[in-house]
Amino acid sequence: MISNLGRYEIIEELARGAMGIVYKARDPLIDRLVAVKTINLQILPPAEKAEYAARFYQEAKAAGHLNHRNIVTIHDLGESEDVAYIAMELMEGRELKVAMDGMRRLSTEEVLNIAIQVADGLFHAHQRGIVHRDIKPSNIMLVGDEHVKIADFGIAQMSTSLSITQNGKITGSPLYMSPEQVLGKKVDARSDIFSLGIVLYQMLTGQLPFSGTDANSVMYQIVSEQPPQPGSFNPDVTEMLDALVMKCLAKKPEDRYANARKLADDLRSCHQKLLRAKAVIDHPLISTTRFNHLQQLATPGAISPIFVAAASYAAMGLICAIDVISHTRIQMHMLYIFPLILVSFHCEQIRWVNMAIILSLSLQAILLATDIDLSMSATFVLGTVVLLSNIMVAYVARIARANFLEVGNLVSHDKLTGLRNRLSFENMVDMEIERQKEYGGMFSFAHIDIDKLKDLNATKGFAAGDEAVKLVANAIREHVRSFDIAARLGGDEFAILMPNTGENDCISLCNELSMRILDRMKNADLPVSATIGYVTFEQAPTSMSEVLHKAETAMLEAQVCAVNFNPYRGGMGSPTMPG
Repeated sequence: MISNLGRYEIIEELARGAMGIVYKARDPLIDRLVAVKTINLQILPPAEKAEYAARFYQEAKAAGHLNHRNIVTIHDLGESEDVAYIAMELMEGRELKVAMDGMRRLSTEEVLNIAIQVADGLFHAHQRGIVHRDIKPSNIMLVGDEHVKIADFGIAQMSTSLSITQNGKITGSPLYMSPEQVLGKKVDARSDIFSLGIVLYQMLTGQLPFSGTDANSVMYQIVSEQPPQPGSFNPDVTEMLDALVMKCLAKKPEDRYANARKLADDLRSCHQKLLRAKAVIDHPLISTTRFNHLQQLATPGAISPIFVAAASYAAMGLICAIDVISHTRIQMHMLYIFPLILVSFHCEQIRWVNMAIILSLSLQAILLATDIDLSMSATFVLGTVVLLSNIMVAYVARIARANFLEVGNLVSHDKLTGLRNRLSFENMVDMEIERQKEYGGMFSFAHIDIDKLKDLNATKGFAAGDEAVKLVANAIREHVRSFDIAARLGGDEFAILMPNTGENDCISLCNELSMRILDRMKNADLPVSATIGYVTFEQAPTSMSEVLHKAETAMLEAQVCAVNFNPYRGGMGSPTMPG
């Protein structure tokens, strides 16, 4: 083993491939450990060596300017005795290829986490005019538990060109080539998106979309054949994720995602839907638990209320008959409570409950009146207890029913607007905060208030107020992007969570939304408008309370100042229409 490459002191060999060797080395100038990857120029034909060497240095220098958390950092490059080398960040991790253990299928959450970070890194490079050209599992590094970095920027074009041997056998990269690479056409950022689509497919299904015994058959499939959807091999793949992967694998570049940012946005949308499904509140009365039979008894429509009421009335008659025979009246009086609870808890219409109370009291009154063993005072006391207990039981059961249904709506949507309600929305914001704490990034949050809604309710009635609320909700629903989350916080307040959205994009969205709401109110002749306060978090906030407080403060400042911007909060308002 060599002892030095340029100024770098070689410590040990980390990996070896057809093109060169990766060493662990030390930079004596700053006493830093690095990974040094060599490219053996001697394997090239003499006529091509100068061209490849020039291209290698040009691309490696360009890649050296990339600075992104999902890209392996390049520190230096050089040449020593026909061996070109790159000194790069030394990582304690493993290749995605190793994590998949050949063709092991990963969980959908793992796949989305990896793909989002790869897409983010690619978008950063593509914005700077650098195309990787060789996205594959061995060039995707997993550092720690969930951090992902893309390796080999700057040398990918050479590695791709050298990855098919003269006898046509596959050595790796051709399995992940795009159609334009196979055909020798000019490639751009969309070629990397195709290759990432192949990696996505492999992670989701445990197999490659294009495979064969030789390079020619694989490349023919890449250019000409459409693979089955990932969902046909993995039932956990949703329709949305199926469509996303197949869009990445479109044969024509113009049919793929226009850039990696749009791909990352759709991947985040898939990830959020997956997290929402996992975050469903497991309340003991929701049907996802072992108490699902109780849920059927309680939920209107699950069992016919007429059937429940009739069965309860029959049970009361049976209790009365047994009471006549047994003469154990105090204990039997207590049994009337159970069918009364069932009717009160299950039946939506109050008339069924009233009929149950009347029947229960009537049967017990008849029995008390005909009981010659009870004194007048005892009959009066027992009758009072029966009356109060029956009414109280029915009242408490109705309150329990209302609370139960409210719990069942925790993960549903606001009935008036169809937007997510406050409690479930706060859960989504909490998950976004945790995601930012773990993975970094940014998100924006908008707080929307309908001005003068109370005045509108007072002057034109609550129907007009509800109409204004619906108009605002429809404007929000039509305006937000597929991965945004909108909610009605209650009354005249709305909110929008915008993942992976910076301040400029947030300002643009809020401004357009404000004008759209104003136009809707003008057309409906409603004398109200909306004020929007926003906040952008480049670092994770401490809690949902901090998010809401800053956005609400910005909204209140916007009501006073019309416009107020700064890096962490801002606001805008649409002018109030004259009454």
